[in-house]
This record gives sequence, structure tokens and C-alpha cells, in this order.
Amino acid sequence: MNDRESILNRVREATTRTAAHPGKHPAPDLAGGFERFGSCLRSVGGEAHGPVAAWAIGEEATRVAGLRAQGGRILATDGASQRLGPGPWVVAPPDIPPAAFEDVAVAIVEGSVGVAENAAIAVEGKHLPHRALPFLCRYLILLLPTAAIYPDLHSAQAALPDDAYAYHHLTWISGPSKTADIEQTLVYGAHGPLTLDVIVYGEQSGR
Repeated sequence: MNDRESILNRVREATTRTAAHPGKHPAPDLAGGFERFGSCLRSVGGEAHGPVAAWAIGEEATRVAGLRAQGGRILATDGASQRLGPGPWVVAPPDIPPAAFEDVAVAIVEGSVGVAENAAIAVEGKHLPHRALPFLCRYLILLLPTAAIYPDLHSAQAALPDDAYAYHHLTWISGPSKTADIEQTLVYGAHGPLTLDVIVYGEQSGR
């Protein structure tokens, strides 16, 4: 028997072996909550604000948006505007083309769930009819309920609504836009928002 046949025979023998499935890998026991989420968000270049009471979210958004916008244009999605109430923002028209966002200083968008281990926030298509808005604005603000912060991506994914994928897109956002070249120079805002602020509101959960 030559070397080739010897190797092929060993491969054939290996393919006949069977082993029981090891079972579902248990999720790691990770810390959750606002503190852990805020720490991770800072590590990726973003900033968490709060938690603030639900009734005070408009006031906090006004403060943060004012600091970022510096008199520039502030747009909010319809759902975010309804949650915030009156403020320095206007609602993005439903039929506006993406090119109309080129002069937007601040965009305010609702997030659905957050992940404490990597500071990612899920933005559902039903809350964001203008897919380009959070990427063409200069500064991005996401709104996130405190109770919707989960320790890990697995539990956050499981907590998404049943219709989360029924729309055009679902986007996970963690930190502002950033890129690094071969000289190891980190640049923010190269192909997206320069900063990411997450306003966390409502009561802390037990997660």
C-alpha cells in the first residue's frame, strides 16, 4: 500500500466514527446592568447618560443634543420624537431621500435592546424607516430603556420582539464610526457618526 492509499484509508475510517452531540453550550455568567454597559460603551468610544426617569428623557436629550449640535440641524425619528416630546428636534419626513441627511448634525433614534458585554444596541427597522439617517448624521443619539440592557448578546437576541426581522433591516450599533490604518492611527467619524451618545431611561432591572 502506498502513502496515498494509507492516508485515504485513515480518512475513510475517521468518517465512520460517530459521537454524541455535546449539547447546548451554556451562556457565560456575565455582569449586566447600566454600569457594565456604560463602561463597555466608553471603551469603544461612546458615552452613556443616565439612567434618567422616563419623564425626564426629553430634558436629557435636549441637553446632550444641544452640546453636540452647536446650532446645527437635529432630526428625530417619529417614535423617538413621540417619546421625547417637544424639543429642538424635528421629525424626519417619511419620504425624504438619503441625500437630504448630509447636513444633519444630530440624529435621535430609538434602540430596542442593549448588550452589556459589548455595548451594542439593536435598532429595528420599524423604528428606523430611514436606514441612512444614523450613518449620515454627524452625531448620533440612541434612546434605550434601562430594563432592556442584557448581559450578553445571546440573551439580548432572544429578547428581541418576534417581528424584529419582519422589516427591511435590523442593525446592531456599538460606539461611533471608527477606523485605523496600518500606522495604527485611530480615526473617528470616517464613515459614520463622529460620536455615539446613549440615553438610558427608566427603572433598573434585575438583569
